[in-house]
Amino acid sequence: MELTIKFSAPGRCGIIGNPSDIYGGKVLSCSLPLRNSVTIQTGETAEPNLPDDRRLWNAALAELPLCIPVKSVEYHSEVPKSSGLAGSTALLSALVAAIRFLRNELFHPSPELAEQVRYIERHHAEVMCGYQDAYMTVHGGLQLMNFAGKHPVQPGPAASLQPVKAELPFLIITTGVERLSGSVHGPMSERWLEGETAVVDGIAAISALAEPGAAALQSGDWSTLAAAMTENQRIIRELGGSGDQIDELIARCLEDGALSAKLAGAGMGGTVIALTQDAAGLEEKLRENGYSRFTRPVISEGVRQETSG
Repeated sequence: MELTIKFSAPGRCGIIGNPSDIYGGKVLSCSLPLRNSVTIQTGETAEPNLPDDRRLWNAALAELPLCIPVKSVEYHSEVPKSSGLAGSTALLSALVAAIRFLRNELFHPSPELAEQVRYIERHHAEVMCGYQDAYMTVHGGLQLMNFAGKHPVQPGPAASLQPVKAELPFLIITTGVERLSGSVHGPMSERWLEGETAVVDGIAAISALAEPGAAALQSGDWSTLAAAMTENQRIIRELGGSGDQIDELIARCLEDGALSAKLAGAGMGGTVIALTQDAAGLEEKLRENGYSRFTRPVISEGVRQETSG
């Protein structure tokens, strides 16, 4: 019997608290309208048509073997590649959900599914990644997440999620600089594990910003939220996780009227999230200065089945 199924999952942007998730911290994050998807067609064939880059496919099968023949696997990505918006994790979340469907296993958004996605990415795909990506691509929405007990080496307990209802006065700007999460998480994790005071204290301070930042977002206290985002970025920069293109873009956002701007991901290139009450005006000014990739966070669902037939 032949079957074609399609699953998708959203990208995400870290509003405040990132990248403390890998160190047991708290992060406020929101989903994006951009989604990455996987389409799998089952059936007998002499040679299955698989993606050129099979790392995620092989990693998922290492954890979730399939006993049925597959004709083709096709990826479609809306999230800019290596932009710090969890594009690869979104693809993996969709892939894991699709394979679980074919194995007659539950695939609905849950901490168990998020933990499985992160485990596969970390241990089978061998990507040094945090936890917020897996939780956000699986659950979607606007979430205040508590990763207490988690650790760069030991995953610890499942995270707790608190959905947040709030206005989203943000503009997301991608620099075009590709970066891999491991290039940031790897060195910083080593420094944290070695007990370097600046890293340990800096990560704790970033984590402490998430909860009051979420409260400020809910109440529309933009000055408090702006101050927290600015402090988050200052610490990331001092720890070596920013970069010239990011610093330049942040400065441009502030000159063009943003209340604050910071990295939307782990660091070293990728994407900036700007706090602004005039996203259209800020985008217009940034386009005049050569920036061309923009989006805005939306409270949308996490991993989902698109088609089956």
